[in-house]
Amino acid sequence: MVEWLIMERRNWRGSMTLSDFNNHYSYKYDPKGRDEWRVIKPNVLGKYHGDCEDYSLSVLYYVICRESWLRFWWLLITFQAEICGCNTKNGGHAVLRYGDMYIDNWTKTWVEREDMQELGHEFWPWYLTILPTTVAIKMVMAKLRG
Repeated sequence: MVEWLIMERRNWRGSMTLSDFNNHYSYKYDPKGRDEWRVIKPNVLGKYHGDCEDYSLSVLYYVICRESWLRFWWLLITFQAEICGCNTKNGGHAVLRYGDMYIDNWTKTWVEREDMQELGHEFWPWYLTILPTTVAIKMVMAKLRG
């Protein structure tokens, strides 16, 4: 049954569309005191639950990279994609940049940087860039914590 639900959300090429992912995503806070970064796996009902980092990583993995870890890491290492840190009225936040476009769990659609800034996203300066090594370390730490 779960396989059918997952396959139902794929487009004709077998990859997930952004609309499909958004329709099955809902926000879920990390456990108190733990900042866990992960590509969200669907639960038994085919739903994806996670916070802003999880949303950004999952859109990159499922929608852009079509579930290829090689492509996922290549895009991050070559800075074709980036997890951008920013401050909002609610505190720290993560946004995915791919090319010149941005997406997060607030917009759930590709927008320009200026659109994010109009929402109140204050992007961190270049010297605070979230490097691919930071992404890897945070993902490994989340995996080790279970």
